Amino acid sequence: MDFGLLMDPGINIAVQNFSPTVTAFFTRGEFLDSMPWYILIISLISLGLHPRYGVRLATLFGLNVGLNEAAKLACHMPRPYWVSAAVKAFSAHSSFGFPSGAAMSGAVVYGYIALLVRRYPVVIICCLLLLATSIVRIFSGIHYLLDILGGWILGLLLLVVFLLAAPKAEEYAGRLSRPARLALFAFVSAIPILLVVPAYLSLGGWQVPAPWIELARQQTGAVIHPDRIQYAWGAAGIIFGSLFGYEFLQSRGGWNPPADLKRRAGVIFAGTISVLLINAAIPGVWVYLGIAALSPQIAVFLSMAGVTFWLMAGVPSLAAKAGFTK
Repeated sequence: MDFGLLMDPGINIAVQNFSPTVTAFFTRGEFLDSMPWYILIISLISLGLHPRYGVRLATLFGLNVGLNEAAKLACHMPRPYWVSAAVKAFSAHSSFGFPSGAAMSGAVVYGYIALLVRRYPVVIICCLLLLATSIVRIFSGIHYLLDILGGWILGLLLLVVFLLAAPKAEEYAGRLSRPARLALFAFVSAIPILLVVPAYLSLGGWQVPAPWIELARQQTGAVIHPDRIQYAWGAAGIIFGSLFGYEFLQSRGGWNPPADLKRRAGVIFAGTISVLLINAAIPGVWVYLGIAALSPQIAVFLSMAGVTFWLMAGVPSLAAKAGFTK
């Protein structure tokens, strides 16, 4: 299928050559689509507003990652720098291009926050962050315009479905016994994997074209393996740790952020720093124990589950014990 202008690497080439200063500025924004950045945002929502909003956002984000990877595998379309030597790659990416994970995650995360807070300044900031996250991908040579538009559309559709289904799902879960509710949480956590596996199997005997592999290697020095499952296990861990962490917190009476802004700011600062530090350090634990070598997928799952469990259960529980509660 010919998407014409929407898959024209000339757009990437044009914006990259428009101004070296502008290009250098935008390509520094790739951190806006990094796991530490999203963990930071989920932490701010959880500790600044309430853990129930954080667990919803974390669950939504995990589902988004799984759906995005499934769509990438099903469509198996290239990135601009894989097919055009004139497009400069500012970073290496081994997954397929369509739909853009950055655009999709931005639509989901910032769309959720904008609808949750519903304050004009917050809505404007969310829109600007979505645009910045998406534009960065064009400047960096790692997405076509089609990838961005596809990510926005799929992300917004997922957001609408989630917002419609979540209240009914939460009401249903509240009526279950605790063992049944935990089983439901385990199933929801597995959804990213359940989405990705059929898409992966649909590739069958399809092979990544050799020119894509060679040009990507020439551009970045990295060998791409887009026909592998890469993110679903981490997404499952995010959901698992969030849901089980929030259940643990609720079983101990829950937690409300302090009404005093200074005390709340203290919890946000200390809690977020601890979450980011754990996120940076915990993969090394599985390497030391040999789990990463034995099963990288399990190591990624445990890492993300540990980080989100600490965010949803550990930080609020310590804050409550220290008297930092409403």
